[in-house]
Amino acid sequence: MTLAERLSDFVLKRRWWLFCGLAAVLVLLAAGLPRLQVSDDNRAFFGAANQEFVDLQRNDETYTLSTVLLLMVIPPEGTAFDPDTLRALQQMTEDAWQMPYALRVDSPINHMHSYAIEDEILVEPMLDEFADVTPEAAERFRELALASDDMRNMLLSADGTAYGITVRMVLPEDQPGIRRQTEAALRDMIGDWRAELPGWEIRATGAMLGNNLLARVAVEDIAFLVPLAFLAVTILFALAMGSALKVIASLSVLFASTVATYGFAGWTGVELTAGTAISPLAVMVLVSTSCVHIILAWIRTTEGGVVANPFRHALSENMAPVTVSHLTTAFGFLCLNFSPAPPLADMGNIVAFGLIFGHLAVFIILPTFLAGRQTRGAGRLMVTGDQMRRFAAWVIRRKRIWLAVFPVAVGIAVLGITRIAYDDNVIRYFDHRYELRQDSEAVQARLTGLESLQFSFQAPDGASVFDPEFLYSIDRFVTWLERQSTVVSVTSLTDIIKDLNQNMSGGDPNAHAVADSQAANAQLLMFYELSLPVGMDLNVMMDVDRTQTLVTAVIRSSHSAEIRAVASDAEAWLAENEPEIATRASGIAIAFARISERNNSQMLAGFLLVLVLVSITMMATLRSLRYGALSLVPNLIPAIMAFGFWGMTLGDLNLGSTVVTTMTFGIVVDDTVHFLMHYLRGRRRGLHVQAALEETFAVVGSAITLTSVALIIGFVIMAASGFAINQHIGLLTSVVIFFALLSDLLLLPALLALFQGNSK
Repeated sequence: MTLAERLSDFVLKRRWWLFCGLAAVLVLLAAGLPRLQVSDDNRAFFGAANQEFVDLQRNDETYTLSTVLLLMVIPPEGTAFDPDTLRALQQMTEDAWQMPYALRVDSPINHMHSYAIEDEILVEPMLDEFADVTPEAAERFRELALASDDMRNMLLSADGTAYGITVRMVLPEDQPGIRRQTEAALRDMIGDWRAELPGWEIRATGAMLGNNLLARVAVEDIAFLVPLAFLAVTILFALAMGSALKVIASLSVLFASTVATYGFAGWTGVELTAGTAISPLAVMVLVSTSCVHIILAWIRTTEGGVVANPFRHALSENMAPVTVSHLTTAFGFLCLNFSPAPPLADMGNIVAFGLIFGHLAVFIILPTFLAGRQTRGAGRLMVTGDQMRRFAAWVIRRKRIWLAVFPVAVGIAVLGITRIAYDDNVIRYFDHRYELRQDSEAVQARLTGLESLQFSFQAPDGASVFDPEFLYSIDRFVTWLERQSTVVSVTSLTDIIKDLNQNMSGGDPNAHAVADSQAANAQLLMFYELSLPVGMDLNVMMDVDRTQTLVTAVIRSSHSAEIRAVASDAEAWLAENEPEIATRASGIAIAFARISERNNSQMLAGFLLVLVLVSITMMATLRSLRYGALSLVPNLIPAIMAFGFWGMTLGDLNLGSTVVTTMTFGIVVDDTVHFLMHYLRGRRRGLHVQAALEETFAVVGSAITLTSVALIIGFVIMAASGFAINQHIGLLTSVVIFFALLSDLLLLPALLALFQGNSK
């Protein structure tokens, strides 16, 4: 008696005790469901060791940075500078100050205009916030606004038709739900504006809105996609299995696995993000394949009529391949811990645990429901053994075609892979179905860029940020930045000092320069700060000790490659031209722009580890070094072909795509191990190669096809998420599984026939 048969007998004899034990564990895990939390912070995608994240935190600690909302308002065409329009802007500015936790509101109305009278610097709004707007005042505002470099591409579009209003807020971190409450206040305010100002276009964007949407998408995916996948699997089971009892037994396995997976996440304190919330969906579809293999084997054995206990035979026959399948898939997901993005590592751990629990559920719940029962024939999706035998003969007759087609396809795929680029952007992570994505793209098209790069400069030892030589170096860098085609505006201390110095010199263009003494620069900025209203100071670009200063470049980009290019070029320019103040580009934009490259390089180690683990597992399971090595071919090729297809069609990868190779390597082993184990059983019984292959197709061919279809459907449902990381994981994984099915049904038989001929 084999080990699988002994284990099957143990399970069947004690199935009710095992079922009660599993139920108790499930109840304990389910108690973790109320502890589930959903993250609404995009910084959750960065690990503590991520250099860009470290730089981001350093800037937060050094400067008075705040949460910023950007509103774009577009009055009816041709009315941008009419008195009525400016009165409306006055009211909007006043309303924006009423936003919860508003620290500062910048609008075209209160934008500061500096000038000098004799030796006194005056800083005042371009338009009095409370005075009536006369035609003369409107004309003066138009002249100042169109001439203001500070406003252009920030508070006023380059063509003078769209205005921007920024609301800077400091939100308390210890109050759950405060972001959602603040967004609700914003939506109410915008609703009032739209009602009062028909014909105006009003858009809103900002990091806080993106964070809120992250949490909302996670909840939506849990609420809609997971039940949708459950429904799809139910329909597939009903069509394939032919009886309600089999369907109920299988769905019980999936339900238990899903609850256990979410419960595990709750107990371990994993914060679900939009990228991990539907991890249990992966568990559901992966575990469903094992149910299909066992139940279809039970049906097939019953129809054969030569086995006394068909269910026991189906259980023991599939115990080894199902165990190997779950084990290798868990290896693949656990190796996501090599990812520097915590949500992906969390997803790996969640799914791996779910698979372990699902494995136990398959071999405990199915026997509890089905052992000792009679089964009718299969459902309408089941292909007969004779049909699969004929298909096997057709495949083998054309083995040379497959052996030629697949290498050519791989070669073409390699060319497609060379066209792949990385594009990671928080806003572009969201589908166009969301208002935030629509508003953000409209703001970028009409008003300003949505990405920014920050450069924090440290003054030399013993000097302050007012040191002329230090400021000269920064000014040269700012001048270089402003020449870059994707940079729409640059905010720096040097620009303020130069403007003030020119004002103090009666508007002399030659005086538009940094003062030649530290004292003069400090005095200019002191006068400037004293003239600023409450909530407006220079701590956003200087630290409290006045030894560090921040330069911010706003970038209009449509692809992360543009962000990476500007950042890399800037870092290289500083290293070559201003090495004494050279620094790195920082900010959330560059952190996301570089995250996929960083993740891809670190996931290489994860892929190599899963390759070794799967190889060892396959060789041990098949008890053959040769077959274990051969099994790698149909498991490696699908990922190459899928990424090649992706490169030739969509072209861009994001953070989710970079883990697919590691994640799916264990998944695609499922069909291969079932195929090879049945094939080797036939060969070891003395069957010739073709006879063994035909029998293998007859025994497992239908199950392999059906399970692959189930996996494809499940991951395609994941691709219906509104979050790009889930879309890429779902769609790319589906493509990998499709090519894996072709490899197992066409390439693998051809390889076996080629290497063994017709030998016994």
